[in-house]
Amino acid sequence: MPKPPATLDIREVQVIKDDRAFFLSDRFGDVPADNTAALGLYYRDTRFLSRLELTLNQLRPLLLHSSSERDFSQIVELVYPIRMVDFSGTARKDNISLQRSRVLSGSLYERMRVRNFGMKPWRVRVAIDFDADFLDLFEVRGFERERRGELRAPAVNGDHVVLSYLGLDGVERRTTLRFSPAPALLEPTAAAFDLELDPGEQAELSLEVTPEVGEGAWKRRAMRYVEDELERDYASWRKTCTRFRTSNVQLSAFLDRAILDLRMLTSTDEDGTRYIDAGVPWFSALFGRDSLITAYQVLAVSPDLAWGTLRGLAALQGKQDDEWREEEPGKILHEVRVGELAAAGEIPHTPYFGSIDSTPLWLIVLAAAYRWTGDLDAVRELWPNALAALRWIDEHGDRDGDGYVEYVKRSTRGLDNQGWKDSFDAIAFPDGTLADPPIALVEVQAYVYLAKVRMAELARLLDETDLAARLEREAAALKERFNRDFWLPDTGYYALALDGEKRPVPTITSNPGHALWAGIVDDDKAAAVARMLLSPALASGWGIRTLATKQPAFDPIGYHTGSIWPHDNALIAHGLKRYGFDDEAQAVLDQLTLAGAFFPYSRFPELFCGFSSDEVPVPVEYPVACRPQAWASGTPLMMLRSYGGFTADAANHRLYIVRPRLPRWLDRVELGGMRVGDARLDIVVTNRDGVTAIEIPRKEGELEVLIRQ
Repeated sequence: MPKPPATLDIREVQVIKDDRAFFLSDRFGDVPADNTAALGLYYRDTRFLSRLELTLNQLRPLLLHSSSERDFSQIVELVYPIRMVDFSGTARKDNISLQRSRVLSGSLYERMRVRNFGMKPWRVRVAIDFDADFLDLFEVRGFERERRGELRAPAVNGDHVVLSYLGLDGVERRTTLRFSPAPALLEPTAAAFDLELDPGEQAELSLEVTPEVGEGAWKRRAMRYVEDELERDYASWRKTCTRFRTSNVQLSAFLDRAILDLRMLTSTDEDGTRYIDAGVPWFSALFGRDSLITAYQVLAVSPDLAWGTLRGLAALQGKQDDEWREEEPGKILHEVRVGELAAAGEIPHTPYFGSIDSTPLWLIVLAAAYRWTGDLDAVRELWPNALAALRWIDEHGDRDGDGYVEYVKRSTRGLDNQGWKDSFDAIAFPDGTLADPPIALVEVQAYVYLAKVRMAELARLLDETDLAARLEREAAALKERFNRDFWLPDTGYYALALDGEKRPVPTITSNPGHALWAGIVDDDKAAAVARMLLSPALASGWGIRTLATKQPAFDPIGYHTGSIWPHDNALIAHGLKRYGFDDEAQAVLDQLTLAGAFFPYSRFPELFCGFSSDEVPVPVEYPVACRPQAWASGTPLMMLRSYGGFTADAANHRLYIVRPRLPRWLDRVELGGMRVGDARLDIVVTNRDGVTAIEIPRKEGELEVLIRQ
């Protein structure tokens, strides 16, 4: 099989998803052969449909409208204009319209409605060309293999075609395409319908594409039933989440989209636990870092997602030392895959543990989930996992006993860099020279600090006072050591990392902003950090860049070397707010909000380019950014937490609202049904003449609301 074309641009891609399946098409609803946008139907890390092209009378119709705004469904309006000259010599045209409606739930269901809006009868041939390459998602992304499994001959039978592939993992994967009514022509990779339509007449055709793995068989259902079921499920999901109403149309749209996309990005494992996928198309899987940060962002909206993510990751926590998968006892995974490459042992993602920050982040989210729910039984359930994670930090994370958690790639198929900026060139000196491992990242030490502080609090609740005291001592010592070794007096900022020789990497990046969020920054250094973050070198006008413009390695189109990531900015703003820099936090969020006005569907992308707002009138999209991406979807929800200064203490039946402050462009925010432990409340935040006020019109359950201005 020839190598698939490189993926160059997915900005115009239409995306729908449900559970472990997602479908990508162009705006016509097609999946053209040899496209450069990774289009197709994917299920369990495999592309089950690599071509789906529709023509009317051998021509591609004109596009009128295309939308996948509902997340699980897509609608495309097409027209085929037939030009003619009537008996009087007058030129006119008849329009044949074609509406493509799709729903994804296990199978991809499509209904095609063809209508004759002309003044005379017309014969129309609707042709569909299709194929399945059964590529593993990593192959679509460019992974090269020496050999593949066996593509089997298609089986054609009346109204359906079965395409199949036997992988090197010994598993058969099948794509079944069922047509109704039976096509006039059905071949191994093509179908055609011949329609005769009188004026005003319409015909309806349907297609069902079912991906199957191994012996499992998908139970067939009617498209209308599937659509109704998904509508009810999304409505039920909305009711479990905090509701929002604001005076700003754009913010309301972003909040509403975030809630919908979180539902879209949830998947269910074999035992029924829901967790958060990292993003479509590249990261539709359980991740450590991405899923955990998203869970933290949305605690005020849906704390249940945090518990599901924590349990899903705990079930796969490291048990042994495995160099190939970079597994170590107590370590939290980076990414888990279930496609052919993983099953055949060609990649180590079963799961792969090459993440230096997933483990402390898991501990942070465990404590945060407790703060919002007060569920001490859940903490007890996961406490053995927490203790194992703490042991990993001390025994494996700190490789050389210097008190810092660092990484070095161990697997031949592993990641060179294992923090959130994990591209190969992300951790470099100002001149672009790559830092040598083992590498101790600035934000990772901050995460470890916060993890130990929070675990000490939980240990005291569980009467493990000796452990609590030890963790408090270790956290205090780490903070002192960190502010000595990572601080750059000449720059007034923190180093990006310490390299393998314990030399500071003095590159100016966004990473130290996470240290503010974690609370490890000394108070006398915080103002300097805030100034650097808001300096023109980092703050673009659309948000804070990953790398400062004055660094030789700066590239505004670099994945981690000058681009802007919404989740990065949200965490930084949260950290600025924590240290009392409310104006600076507001400035970061205002830049991000301004950029958000330009993105389709009111949806933040994974990242966008780091050009200055002085250079470009609109934010420049990154060509292959995921949309939706989980922690980008969580960004507006975390922004709202920063505006309101919301902090929960569910165990003591309290909600703290600390220095609430709405931006000048926002007059009113209403939050309905926010959960804090077993209590629910409505909150109204208003802004008049620069003064933010709080009202609590409804409260159910035992809860004290403490407002600190």
